[in-house]
Amino acid sequence: MTKSMLSIVWVAGPLSGLIMQPVVGVWSDECTSRYGRRRPFMVIGSVIVGLSLMLMAWTREFVDIFVKSERWSPTVTIVFAVLSVFAADFSVNAVQACCRAIIVDSLPKSKQELANAWAGRMVAGGHLIGYFAGVINLVDYFPYLGNTQLKVLCAISSLALLLCVGLTSWAVDERVLILTNEADKSKSIYHILKALLETGFHLPTRIRQIFTVQLFAWYGWFTFLFYSSTWVGEIFVRYGNGDLTDSRDRVGAIGRVGSLALTVYSTITLICSLILPFFIVPPNSDAHHNKATYENMPDFIADFLHAIAPFRPTLPTAWVIGQLVYALAMFGTVFVKSVKAATFVVGLCGFSWALSSWAPYSLLAEEIRKLNSTTTVDGYESVSPEELPVVDEESVVEAPRRSRQLVATPEQGKDYVGATPLDSTSSAGSPTAGPSDAIPISGIPYSVDDISSLSDEDDVATNEESEESSEQAGIYLGLHNVSITIPQFVSTFMSFVIFSILDPGKSEELTGDGDEQSRTGVDAIGVTLRLGGITALVSAYMAWKLRK
Repeated sequence: MTKSMLSIVWVAGPLSGLIMQPVVGVWSDECTSRYGRRRPFMVIGSVIVGLSLMLMAWTREFVDIFVKSERWSPTVTIVFAVLSVFAADFSVNAVQACCRAIIVDSLPKSKQELANAWAGRMVAGGHLIGYFAGVINLVDYFPYLGNTQLKVLCAISSLALLLCVGLTSWAVDERVLILTNEADKSKSIYHILKALLETGFHLPTRIRQIFTVQLFAWYGWFTFLFYSSTWVGEIFVRYGNGDLTDSRDRVGAIGRVGSLALTVYSTITLICSLILPFFIVPPNSDAHHNKATYENMPDFIADFLHAIAPFRPTLPTAWVIGQLVYALAMFGTVFVKSVKAATFVVGLCGFSWALSSWAPYSLLAEEIRKLNSTTTVDGYESVSPEELPVVDEESVVEAPRRSRQLVATPEQGKDYVGATPLDSTSSAGSPTAGPSDAIPISGIPYSVDDISSLSDEDDVATNEESEESSEQAGIYLGLHNVSITIPQFVSTFMSFVIFSILDPGKSEELTGDGDEQSRTGVDAIGVTLRLGGITALVSAYMAWKLRK
């Protein structure tokens, strides 16, 4: 496929993000599965991702079973390969939406910054492992998983995803949403779209600012994430030791050069993800929090961090710096004439990516947790633990292991609602409600004040953060992904135009038909990267406003 046509295929990423994450976000917010709100989508989505990756890797073999004509086989193979890409993108977006939402659901506001920092570290570690796997010849080590690099990579990726999602689903204590008889249990597409539009047009100011930063930042990140590896490979052919005419796997050899650069990039991302949180002031930090952080460190590190404390930037300021560094790296592509220089430019972006995969999610999670717990969305209402009555052990409804169940005890014609972790009991042997057990409920026939009058302050654990609801985490994270995917559509279109004008044919570097002129011609991918550097400057300016 030509570069211009390939850029159209990559529209699967932003298209799936635009559709799946907001829809799955709303759907999971209102999911009443006995296994929780997020985990069912995570597990089902992971299975579909695995099947799609396997189809992508074994497309030719799959098509050969049904299509015997040599004339139609290549076309059908391309069609199924493209379909597998779309299926993988759509399903992985469902998994991503719920993985981020479950962090907001499960932890209080004081833990959001740390949790998202660790999420960024995990992502960076996964990238590092994935890119390193692309550098080595996996067929030599895992011949039983396939006879090509792609087959082995897809097989390992599928197994790793299923293992990690399965482990997360088992380990997380997730709340279960229970509806009363009066609630509307069927949510149509109309209701989902209505909820998305109403929320989108009435965003809190800070959340809207975060979305605006992402709108400009992700124009540049999209081109980098999709074309940086290919760009390094083309630099390798144009200016490096690129004589691959005798190579049995020309594309694989060039791809490994690009993967090496991305391995360096991921290594820097991981290192920055581990170190940067100690040099940045977290949101809503206080003296007690900082003192506790220092106490867990060796004395010389604690003394150093204490000395630089007055100079530590806030998270929004660090995000600005990250975008400026990214813009500088993209503008530097015009001077790149060697593989080492290209690898340096790509690696430098690891610093920016560490901040981009942490800062917006941490800031957004903080804002979501600030939302008042009495916010009602499409028939669902959240009640904090202080407003819930204690329930008897006999009234506990059986629920799956490690789930949290909303239970009810009818009395005098009313449904008294309470939340309890079924895998823990009090010293008296009866379940007790904890501060993290408030669950969105619907169809309550009396006011919140009525419930409060039934509560005993001595029997229900209190926590000021329990008043902050995460019931809308899915919808806000879904809308956040819309702000990420819209610039990807624009980036895809601009890449298509640039490649059509500057590089209309198949890449000579990949086909081996290039001459000296092609090796010194216009760097089409470099042009798209530099255009992303311009939008990064705009996003840095927008992020600067978050400091106020």
